Amino acid sequence: RLAVHNLSRFDLAVETITDVFITHLHFDHICDLPLLLLLSWNNGRTRRLPVTGPKGIADFLEHGLRQAYAHDIKSRTAHGKNADYLEWTVKELSSEGVCNATDGSVIDTLITKHGGLLNFNYRLRSGGRTVVIMSDSEPDPRIVDFCRDADLVLIECSGTKEFYATVPWGSWHATPEQVGEMMRDAGAKQVVLKHLVIESFRNNDPQVSEAMAATVRKIHPGGKIHVAADGMTFDL
Repeated sequence: RLAVHNLSRFDLAVETITDVFITHLHFDHICDLPLLLLLSWNNGRTRRLPVTGPKGIADFLEHGLRQAYAHDIKSRTAHGKNADYLEWTVKELSSEGVCNATDGSVIDTLITKHGGLLNFNYRLRSGGRTVVIMSDSEPDPRIVDFCRDADLVLIECSGTKEFYATVPWGSWHATPEQVGEMMRDAGAKQVVLKHLVIESFRNNDPQVSEAMAATVRKIHPGGKIHVAADGMTFDL
């Protein structure tokens, strides 16, 4: 959510995005994808945008973009926009392993459980550095090996155990304690806690994310633990 808005906030033109990787098909992880494709086309994109994601992403784009915005697309093409430049290419994933390898960089995936969906985590290795972007996920011992010695891991920490007990989807996510244990065992050098769902609910402590980070730091004192914020950058 707000991905396209944040690209604009930080002066990153949507039409310069070269690839998109989708973890799973929950709405909060795909709702900006049609906007990204439409706006980048409207702003001058002249190549098909590659989209990699779980099986079902092609169907989402066909129905959630091409059909849903058919009148908009017809209007713009009738007034000079080239419909070919709206197009995208899709690589649908149904099993884990290497999904992209170019110019000395390798991206591979790990499937973990999350709400019954096909759910992919991505690991980028390039120039002797490793960055892992975790999806929403239940705890899984294989996450430790997937994140082994990573320079940077972005991992969800949606809320506390107490908070999860109050929502029907709490079992789909990892607690701060579980995140800390997995990152400690993996030896992750830097960890960014993201997907901070608990802060979107009313009457919560505004410092709850820092409290969760403190829990992770206590368990994994050997790593640098950050709370995610829009616009953060890391020099690896």
